[in-house]
Amino acid sequence: MAIFQTILTSMSMGSFLYNKTASISFKSMSSSFPIIQFQTRLNDDEIAGLEPYLMMSERGHPIAFEGRADPQKAVKNKIQRLRSGYGPEDCNTIIVEGAPGAGKTSLLRHIKEKISSEKINQDVIPLMFGSGAVNDPVLFLQEFLKHRKVDFERLSYSYTKKGTGKVDFKLFQMGRGVSHHFPSLADRVRNSPGEVWGVIRESLKNNDDPIFLLLIDESQRIEKNSENTNTLVVDMHNVMDLGGLKIIPVFAGLSDIARCLAKVGITRPADSKFKLRLLEPEEGAHVCLSTIKKLKIDKLLNDEDLKLVCMLLDNASDGWPRHLHHYLRYFVNEVFNSHRDGRDNMDLRYVLDLGHDNRIRYYQDRMNLVEFDLGGTVLNRIARESEADSTMSLEELTEAFEGVIDDVQEVKALINSYVHIGILDENLDGTYEFPIPSLQTFLANDRDVAATTKIMQRVRVRLSGQSLCKVKWRRCR
Repeated sequence: MAIFQTILTSMSMGSFLYNKTASISFKSMSSSFPIIQFQTRLNDDEIAGLEPYLMMSERGHPIAFEGRADPQKAVKNKIQRLRSGYGPEDCNTIIVEGAPGAGKTSLLRHIKEKISSEKINQDVIPLMFGSGAVNDPVLFLQEFLKHRKVDFERLSYSYTKKGTGKVDFKLFQMGRGVSHHFPSLADRVRNSPGEVWGVIRESLKNNDDPIFLLLIDESQRIEKNSENTNTLVVDMHNVMDLGGLKIIPVFAGLSDIARCLAKVGITRPADSKFKLRLLEPEEGAHVCLSTIKKLKIDKLLNDEDLKLVCMLLDNASDGWPRHLHHYLRYFVNEVFNSHRDGRDNMDLRYVLDLGHDNRIRYYQDRMNLVEFDLGGTVLNRIARESEADSTMSLEELTEAFEGVIDDVQEVKALINSYVHIGILDENLDGTYEFPIPSLQTFLANDRDVAATTKIMQRVRVRLSGQSLCKVKWRRCR
């Protein structure tokens, strides 16, 4: 019997323990696991071709992307709205929030690549910024001036000494930027950040009127750059004094991004807000399949084993993009090592165990970011008592800390710190939940590494969002 069918048969005979929404842990198969036999071997060039992928950082752009359709659709709708000439004075802000590892950066990069590759969007200029560029008007302008429609001859005439200099576009990209090539311009926007929009309008070639899609990552780190606000952010959001520019700002950040943006002047809420959650099982499995095929290692496995690998990697990751990335990396690395060592098979259990260890270390590192974790035991108890797919109000969380931390403001500050580091997720309606099932498992087991690892080692089946089980979570030992 094929490996995939053997495991499915074992699943049908096993009982289960519930971790959290759409996540079921099966007791069967905990002591043994399949050795995947290769159908063929990679040649030397194909083996070497895996190294760039293995060297990619955690924040590197994944080679396969799935899901997140709603924010992508919102971007397209905003573009169409501006293109039609309707409502350019309306707020075009889009906010994308999610806990660390939800795939916010990958989504922004995917949007940029997709918009840039479509012929219909030749009038759209997507630009990706970090929060540091938005905090510094000169750096913001410098990044802005790297797009393809800048009239450098016009800028050179206006802002080089006596209008006699000339700045080459390639030298500008490679060189020391605005402060070096256009010092008077740098002083102008540094002293008056709001004037950056007029400069950008002035830098466009005659009759050009593009749509600027500004994709701003790590937006929770945006700081004030003028009195009590960030002038650039406020102008973009309120569509004020933009010099007639068509701008769609997309702010991506942690679940407390709205609170952070309010501190720099955005008090009016955006009408387009999205929360990134777990990938659906089909999406996670397809990311695995697409990645394996693009790396050309699918030929090593028969169809059933390939399907099994994709399902198990998705299940193990909970559908959380950051975890899925690491499980895939461990899988590809084991393929690489198997060929380097002359083996014609690989141990899938070893791959998954490496991923489990990485995931628990990640949760430990997250918890270590809490400076004074006075409520740690309370958080563990909340994790144990929470029901599947349940949310908690701020009042309920505050009550849970009574008798441990008496100062309500201190409790709220602790809850905010949990949100900021990704231990709790703050939803758009103001409620809270644990963002990842295995994170809740880790806390519910009093952060016991051995107990959590044992649970992770059980074969599990994730269900789609349309068939969630309303089963009360219970402690697993």
